[in-house]
Amino acid sequence: MSVFASEPLSRAIETVLNDENRENPPTLATIREALASGLAARLIGDGTLEEDEADLLMPEIEELIMRFGADALAEEFLRYE
Repeated sequence: MSVFASEPLSRAIETVLNDENRENPPTLATIREALASGLAARLIGDGTLEEDEADLLMPEIEELIMRFGADALAEEFLRYE
């Protein structure tokens, strides 16, 4: 069974993946930390996310961490559409 992040969470994951300053592939915990540090607000400001989408990101990442662990690679959950 394949599990994918929602499209809004995939956009957040891609933003962290594309960070040129990142040395290691981001895990689900890394994405959670980025969201807690204001990533969602930045994506809303950039027009990448709507506010109602941003409200769902933290509960979704928490659910993925509960199911797959904080050290799971975030890239494996990307939804490509």
